[in-house]
Amino acid sequence: MKEVATVVKTAGKIAVLVIEKTPACEGCKICAFRNGKSRVKVKALNAAGARAGDRVIVRAEKDRRALASFIAYILPVLFGGAGVAVGFVCFAEQLCIALLCLAGLALGFLAVWAIDRRLAKKSGFGMEVVEIIESQGENKEESTDG
Repeated sequence: MKEVATVVKTAGKIAVLVIEKTPACEGCKICAFRNGKSRVKVKALNAAGARAGDRVIVRAEKDRRALASFIAYILPVLFGGAGVAVGFVCFAEQLCIALLCLAGLALGFLAVWAIDRRLAKKSGFGMEVVEIIESQGENKEESTDG
């Protein structure tokens, strides 16, 4: 999905943008307009080299909610289940099985945290500035009379 946004500020490869809500935003939910607000600030990878005040086109990555839900909810359960399986095979005591289940859950949540950090660095914020429509530099025409 592509939207028009205004750059508020930049810091290195990151741009903070303001996106105005449009009718197409109702079905998307990537920007997460909350409480009926008509504007939202988002961070995006500044691939086009935009500067504060520029009007830009920002592209949102495909919706990855299903993958995010799997990582956040199912992965810890799978680790916990693996802990139960190891405890059941190696130990007959229920206490050992329960402790290994808890250890598996803890490892699962640790894995979720590590995956989240890695994906945030690798794929950025899920949005990218792809084109500058109107640059602040273009608006300030210098006239030289001589």
